[in-house]
Amino acid sequence: MVQHRIVLTGGGTGGHIYPALAVAEQLVEDPEVESLLYIGARGQPEEKLARDRKLEFVGLTVSGLPRKISWKLLGWPGEMLSAISQAKKVLRLFRPTVVLGTGGYASAPPLGAASSLSIPYAIHEPDAHPGLVNRVFARRAQLVSLGMEAAADRLKTSRGRIVVNGNPVRKSFVRLLNRDAACAVLGLDMSLKTVLITGGSQGARAVNEALIPALPSLLESEPPVQIIHQAGERNVQDVKERLDRSILQHPRYLLRGYFEDLSIAYAVCDLAVCRAGAMTVAELAVTGTPALFIPYPYAAADHQTHNARFVASKDAAAVLPQSSLTPQSLRDQVLGLLADDERLKQMRKQMQSLGKPQAANDLANQVKEVSAAYQARARAVVV
Repeated sequence: MVQHRIVLTGGGTGGHIYPALAVAEQLVEDPEVESLLYIGARGQPEEKLARDRKLEFVGLTVSGLPRKISWKLLGWPGEMLSAISQAKKVLRLFRPTVVLGTGGYASAPPLGAASSLSIPYAIHEPDAHPGLVNRVFARRAQLVSLGMEAAADRLKTSRGRIVVNGNPVRKSFVRLLNRDAACAVLGLDMSLKTVLITGGSQGARAVNEALIPALPSLLESEPPVQIIHQAGERNVQDVKERLDRSILQHPRYLLRGYFEDLSIAYAVCDLAVCRAGAMTVAELAVTGTPALFIPYPYAAADHQTHNARFVASKDAAAVLPQSSLTPQSLRDQVLGLLADDERLKQMRKQMQSLGKPQAANDLANQVKEVSAAYQARARAVVV
């Protein structure tokens, strides 16, 4: 039986980390996988997330390319070369049969090291607008996996194939709780329409700023709605201090800093108001949740706006630019969408059509195929 030794790498943001972790969730249970290693940036979110999942982790000293001219920019090439050297040492010791990079600056050193050591690698691009690292390394990749088909025209490979897999999500989003059970867990009324408002795990200050003054009118609307608000751990105390006690104690308002598993909230909600990161889009699609996107306008290459427009072009979501975000516009958009049952039904159907629940399993198997081909070539050389 072929035994695979697989390196996963990607980091900086959840959109680059969670696809790798979803694939890891498949691979750790695979009897054909001898060993699994995650390489990322030391002290960054991928380190904690990988270690929380009991994955072996190696952290490199590396940072993203500075976007402005500064002393950091002058020193960055040396830092990157040093990180590639570190990664080479790790790969020589681990002896991987394949490397999978899911984007972000943290994946550049392991992919660069794999290329220089003639170790095959695959990349996964989660966004509609590919990031710099994946654009650089796509050409020599044995496999280019896409989260969104819109990225296909922006990535070229001379060695492998391009496959639209969709973005891998954790199993809890695929095996979603039913609405009754989720409402019971959250203490909500299953008969009421529910909106989830979130800026992601870190929260979004602009979204919170618009929501706080809009909450009284949202909660007074008829027919009544209930609101799940993930404010972000760093923002939740500020939100609590600014809200009246009557709002905080309102039976149809649930405030959390962070959900360890947001799939519970997706199982309840009829509409999600959220950013448009790649993993958010993937989770919405797999769970068939209509969305009102408020893209983060300062994301690299404005990729969230590209993601939001792609989904909206499929009639699965509406888009509210942050430049147009006010308490009134947020209230009007939310209540307008919740009142339009036919549109919500169509958005849900279209969102489900974008879902790729098998993405993690498919990508895991494709990575194993690259590994198996490499091992077969190695055996042929020996013979």
